[in-house]
Amino acid sequence: MFSADARPLVALVTLCLILVQGRAHQAQQLAPAPPSAQASRAQTTPVLDGRVLDDPAWKDVPAVVDFWQTAPDAGQPSSERTEVRIVYTDTAIYFGVVLLDRDPSGLTTSDSRRDSPLDDTDSFRIVLDTYRDRQNGFVFATTPAALEYDGQVNGEGNNNPFGGAGGGGGGGRQVGGSGGGFNLNWDGAWEVRTVTTEDGWSAEFEIPFKTLRYEPGSGREWGVNFQRTIRRRKETAFWAPLPIQFDLMRVSLAGALTGLNLPVQRNLALIPYSLGEARQRGTSSGDTKFFGDVGLDAKYSVTPSLTLDETVNTDFAQVEVDEQ
Repeated sequence: MFSADARPLVALVTLCLILVQGRAHQAQQLAPAPPSAQASRAQTTPVLDGRVLDDPAWKDVPAVVDFWQTAPDAGQPSSERTEVRIVYTDTAIYFGVVLLDRDPSGLTTSDSRRDSPLDDTDSFRIVLDTYRDRQNGFVFATTPAALEYDGQVNGEGNNNPFGGAGGGGGGGRQVGGSGGGFNLNWDGAWEVRTVTTEDGWSAEFEIPFKTLRYEPGSGREWGVNFQRTIRRRKETAFWAPLPIQFDLMRVSLAGALTGLNLPVQRNLALIPYSLGEARQRGTSSGDTKFFGDVGLDAKYSVTPSLTLDETVNTDFAQVEVDEQ
């Protein structure tokens, strides 16, 4: 029981709690649902040259176009139109991207070496949550200079106990986002081509299924999100809207990629090596000794989530210290 003097305070606190809960429920109802995109079966295989609109493979494929800023004007539509088309074949998934720009002369590019930072350049990035576990995924990105950038997301970028920074698309080698969990050392086998025109720039991604890990079968759904950066405006926009404190690695808020009929992958990679060495002690040819060695590394995907690594006669000269 409360005293007569305490009852008005209790009533006020109760009213405040009711108002807060009501507003939270209303905000939850008003929050937009993550968007969905349909992957189309390719009628013809895209020609990987960066010219999306000139390629018949993309002609009748619907495009996703709505991108939303997190900076500088959070919640507003992107200042420039972006079109993303998605098709797949028996062996690969393709992304055809048209990035319109009213001032292509203002496009910013920097280092074109693989996995170079993306913070100071115009760029387009893709994250694929292939198991739809809303925790892990693969990032693929490029710039107008056709830079190849890729990495693996673990625990939405929060699994690295050592901390660090990198943003999941432009910073540190092993870590990124808030606390890490982005492995930039992962290099997949894929290709991208870009073209700059008077209307902006475009890019075509070819990502072989053997580069990814996923559950095979028909009617599969992946998580997906896209990010466009317009450097001169310091603009960052996403297809699946994100709160300003999150980056592309927040795969739990990613959109859905549906309509995938995925083949079973049994990938076998054989990497042989040979070494040769000659040592000479003295001036005569008889003082020269020759040494050699051979070996083999093999990788085989037993299941979509289990890979067997085998080595015959390891070449320790090629072993590097892991980055912490």
